[in-house]
Amino acid sequence: MAIKLVLKPQQKLLMNPVIHTFIGFLPLSRIEFVDKIKNEIDSNPMLEIEALDPEKPEPETPNIIEEKINRADQSLFNSYIEDGFLRNKDKLDKNSVIELFSSSKITLADHLIQQAQVQFNKRELELAKYIIYNLKNDGYLDFEVESVASSLDSTPEEMEKIRNMIRTFDPRGVASKSLSECLLSQVEDIKDNNTLIQLIKDHLEDLSKSKFSDILSKMKIEKDELNKLIKRLKRLNPKPGYEFSQNEVDYADVDLILIKDPQKKEYQAKYVNEGIPTILLSQYYDHMSEKAKDKDTESYLKEKLKSASLFIEGTALRKSMIEKIADYLVKAQKDFLEFGEKWKKPLTMKKVADDLGFNESTISRTVNNKFIATENGIISLKHFFSHGIKGDFGFIHSVDTVKDKLSKIIEEEPKTKPLSDQVITEKLKELGIRISRRTVRNYRDEMNILNSSERREEYKLKGD
Repeated sequence: MAIKLVLKPQQKLLMNPVIHTFIGFLPLSRIEFVDKIKNEIDSNPMLEIEALDPEKPEPETPNIIEEKINRADQSLFNSYIEDGFLRNKDKLDKNSVIELFSSSKITLADHLIQQAQVQFNKRELELAKYIIYNLKNDGYLDFEVESVASSLDSTPEEMEKIRNMIRTFDPRGVASKSLSECLLSQVEDIKDNNTLIQLIKDHLEDLSKSKFSDILSKMKIEKDELNKLIKRLKRLNPKPGYEFSQNEVDYADVDLILIKDPQKKEYQAKYVNEGIPTILLSQYYDHMSEKAKDKDTESYLKEKLKSASLFIEGTALRKSMIEKIADYLVKAQKDFLEFGEKWKKPLTMKKVADDLGFNESTISRTVNNKFIATENGIISLKHFFSHGIKGDFGFIHSVDTVKDKLSKIIEEEPKTKPLSDQVITEKLKELGIRISRRTVRNYRDEMNILNSSERREEYKLKGD
């Protein structure tokens, strides 16, 4: 049999390490971004901080993102293409440019999508993305997959199967809906873990209340064995997503301020420039590079000049992306800003990505660790998203609206005979909201509302 050598042309976008240095802008928090700028100024002599002029007004920058992207398409990368750092010039489009400045710091979503692409077919991958992009920072899923299955043309069983597969990804336990489910994901596949599994399944609540005697009695084990199990339990990760995100802090350094036009009653998200150094190219070192006689010095300065130019473009693009997406969010959720949570509309990252012409990963990275100051307090950009539940007559109800209606039904229930979850399910159905009894129970638990028998006892204690 003759062996043939077949060459297949492939088009790839290759990045020089110089460009790769700047890929971490989008997902950085404001504090991290300022640190990155300061570090770059310290390490690159071609960058300097612009002297502050308090009387100089900030220049207007309409459509700056389009201007930057178009300029990037046409000229910013020309030198890199010519020098062999970038190939396939014809394939440079807006998404390519945005992705050059997106996260080098791997996010939880990035990490999970890489694994999902191997495990799922094309259809399953789209459903998996919906779950992955809507995970909280700690890695947990805060909505019922069955409640959104119909809006995704899927079934609860299919969504649950995909979610359980994601739970086996690294880090183990992501996409869990409870602490016990998360911990079980980390021990179920390990041999000789039956006793630890039993402790997690049946006695986590007793453990949290230090009811060690009850645990010893129910599990029929000795004290030494329980201590060993507790030590093993402490080695598990209760919040697997946190290793990919910054720790929660009480104070958020806001990126944007919400501005309302009282006449038009429209909202606008204004980027906060204060506190972020304005950087520009150093004319002194630029001049030095032209006069340099030593080839090594000339080469070094030219490379630093190229790096500095790209860094400046990246900072401007980051600002524009944050403003563009934040402005979309405040306009889409105007009723939520005006009237509160129950008026929040269903809004997914996929919807925003489709409308703005980017991809979900770009939206996810941009809203990560970003906060906007409003008259009602500081809000995370992630809080503007909400899942939708299909209702009767083509209506889509946000989860927050469903929870609000569920809460009102319980508030108005007869105190002598509190409503069961099944009855609440039927009452929601009458309002055109079709969700299962289990979803009602989960929403009730999330809102810290007791079950019917516990509410009955509470009403008796209060004399209601």
